[in-house]
Amino acid sequence: MKNILYKETQYFRSLILILLLVVVILAATNVYLSNAQAAASPAIYITTTLLFTGIIILFYKLDIIITKDEAILSFGIGLVKRKIATNRLDLASTKILKTTLLWGIGYRFTPHGTLFNTRLGKAIHIKTKNKNSEFFVVTDNIEAIKTAIKKAQSISNT
Repeated sequence: MKNILYKETQYFRSLILILLLVVVILAATNVYLSNAQAAASPAIYITTTLLFTGIIILFYKLDIIITKDEAILSFGIGLVKRKIATNRLDLASTKILKTTLLWGIGYRFTPHGTLFNTRLGKAIHIKTKNKNSEFFVVTDNIEAIKTAIKKAQSISNT
């Protein structure tokens, strides 16, 4: 990726801690029950551990990247992501929203559009110029993101 105007990485600490705790408890339970007479199949523990490990790999961080051509929101290793051309973003419709606990954390669909977050807080809400798509992302650097998008739009217009 070249011409990066803005990049922020947010680690999903609560997800990592909770799922790692679950994986450790599953491993300990498997070891404990393997000595018991009524031990469950190890395949159950292995499958569950692999499932939670896969979730951690897919969602352990959120990258917010603004290049001269597109805005990219990407979770984990990049399989779950959203790309929008910066010249399609409507900065005039930008709002700042406070996310609620009811909307949850992660990749969520809300009444205000698609939410990308790793924590609760203030989010920048951006619509596209044709109003077909909108998204918002929780960040502490709202002004830096707006500035980067504005700069990217001015570069693409020249």
